[in-house]
Amino acid sequence: MNRLKKILILLLLSTSVLFIYNHTKNTKYVITNIGDTLSLGINSYGIKTKSYVDYYKEYLEKTKNEVIVNNHYSNKKQSISNTLNLIKTNPNIKRCLYDSNILIITLGYNDILYNILVEENITDSRYKSIMNSIIQEYDELIKEIKKYYHEQILVIGYYEYNKDNFYIQEGIKELNEYLKNNKEITYIDTYNLLKNKTKYFDNPSSYYPNQEAYLLISNKISEKTLEKS
Repeated sequence: MNRLKKILILLLLSTSVLFIYNHTKNTKYVITNIGDTLSLGINSYGIKTKSYVDYYKEYLEKTKNEVIVNNHYSNKKQSISNTLNLIKTNPNIKRCLYDSNILIITLGYNDILYNILVEENITDSRYKSIMNSIIQEYDELIKEIKKYYHEQILVIGYYEYNKDNFYIQEGIKELNEYLKNNKEITYIDTYNLLKNKTKYFDNPSSYYPNQEAYLLISNKISEKTLEKS
């Protein structure tokens, strides 16, 4: 009889913990934002302003009790490779993924930039090898993420590079094509969205867009999340 009581108490405690966890997760809506500088809302003059995730947070606050944005894994040097390594080795990001209601990713630009610019005399075959490696690593990253996170994965694509570099431009196009056709994610196309350079880029010598562009990306995120709801 004592044993039965212990089992019943244990089941009751487990159910209570699960209820508290689910209640907390339902009352708090957590957005995890993983990406490079673009994900932080840097504008054409290098100043931190509202990013697409900030606008998206404001949109969600109309219907959610509490919206939390986790930017711990967004920074200037963030790449596919170091994000993959983090998830494999760091329990904090695993917990972060598990607790997230939605995940927004902006990765790949740094990987393309660093790998191509380091080559003094890049060839077509070397370019192909670089892109194959980047895409393979992106596949691995998505698989690793899905071990801990089972909700919608939104991935922001990239727009045209603002300097005359054929291989970087081609790399961005190829990465976007891969993301567009990846069934494991929800892709946000900025390549076509931000084609109007004079409208969405205040400084033509900067890679980063203006506030109107960040708001436009946020609107696309809102549309895509509604599609999945």
